[in-house]
Amino acid sequence: MTALMIKALVETGKKPLLAIDADSNSNLHETLGIREPRSVGCVREDTRRAGDNVPGGMTKDRFMEYQIQACLEETKDVDFLSMGRPEGPGCYCMANNILRDIIAKLTSNYQYVVIDNEAGMEHLSRRTEEAVDHLFIIADPSPRSLRTVARIVELIDEMGERVHKTHLVLSRVKGSLEDLPEPTRKEIAALPFPPEAIIPYDETLVDLDLQGQPLTHISSDSPSYRAVQDMLRGLGLVN
Repeated sequence: MTALMIKALVETGKKPLLAIDADSNSNLHETLGIREPRSVGCVREDTRRAGDNVPGGMTKDRFMEYQIQACLEETKDVDFLSMGRPEGPGCYCMANNILRDIIAKLTSNYQYVVIDNEAGMEHLSRRTEEAVDHLFIIADPSPRSLRTVARIVELIDEMGERVHKTHLVLSRVKGSLEDLPEPTRKEIAALPFPPEAIIPYDETLVDLDLQGQPLTHISSDSPSYRAVQDMLRGLGLVN
């Protein structure tokens, strides 16, 4: 989903664009065809271990900012940043506070920032991202996945105005909603709001993945890509 959204944004000239892989199991760079850079997690570890032993004339936050800028992988269409692994043992309060400030400063340089979070809402609850214009909750059409969506929506409500708009997207759907089993349709009906988009199951994506090809190589005529385009167009994010 993230790769297809980025492809749609780039193809309609929504640049400069920053893609952030906030999943500790980083693989967004593979779906975008970008080489894997050094991660922010490594910078955080190095800064914590260095303590006060930073290069002369530099504060610790300036040193960390310099290191994170060096982690940024720049391409013609997309700049890419990998968050890397989460915290290990020990106190990370200082490092995370600096990291939050640096990410806020960095993202202000881009017209669009697309963040691929790991499953769940941990990054938002940690306030690594202070505000979100559009939050996409991606679920497959299984009852268990849809029950998880309901719990995520409850957490979003607790965050108040930090999340401006929330969108539910059903992905890997075979057929229409009417074709889904009754238990799934009941779970969908029980959700606080209906899905805004239905992304069909697409063998082309599976084939690209099996071949180790970037998912952004998908044809513009692919049903999954067209569905993502239509979704973003309906939200006014692409033309």
